[in-house]
Amino acid sequence: MPGPVFLHGDRLDLRVATEDDLSFVTKWRNHPDVRRWMPRSRPETPEDTEEFYDGFVKGEDGSGVSLLACDGDEPLGLASMFLVDADSRRARLGAWLKPDAQGEGYGTEAASLLVEYAFEERALRKLVANARADNDPSRGTLEKLGFTREGRQRDHYYIDGEYVDRVIYGLFADEWRE
Repeated sequence: MPGPVFLHGDRLDLRVATEDDLSFVTKWRNHPDVRRWMPRSRPETPEDTEEFYDGFVKGEDGSGVSLLACDGDEPLGLASMFLVDADSRRARLGAWLKPDAQGEGYGTEAASLLVEYAFEERALRKLVANARADNDPSRGTLEKLGFTREGRQRDHYYIDGEYVDRVIYGLFADEWRE
């Protein structure tokens, strides 16, 4: 039974993930075309996924929310927003899509829904996100939504034996929709 719709878009809905969604999350998060963009701390097994998302998906403490992106009844990936600093009202955005949904505009729509929610419903002041330096689609999505490049960081983990460079982006509420 799908969870309730949290945010509704033109082509997709973001809904609260349920325990029944863990197999989808595990399968697609561990697909090679999704994993290559993600940090090593990602869950590897259904048990890891369940532990990783306990409280995280539910957002019980109000610090964040992780939502299943769906086109109708078809799950496409996850979109999340987590409070980084309550005093400065700053949160981090993140998202991933299964490979056959990538490049179809779903990531942009999911991120746009979260940006609107963050600034209009949660009254946040700033959103931050990062993308691998070689992930042109993710960087393009952030730039399309008005995020500006704030810097670069080299991650502390390796992918395929090499350090991973990430580009850090930010968007302030007063710059959004100018």
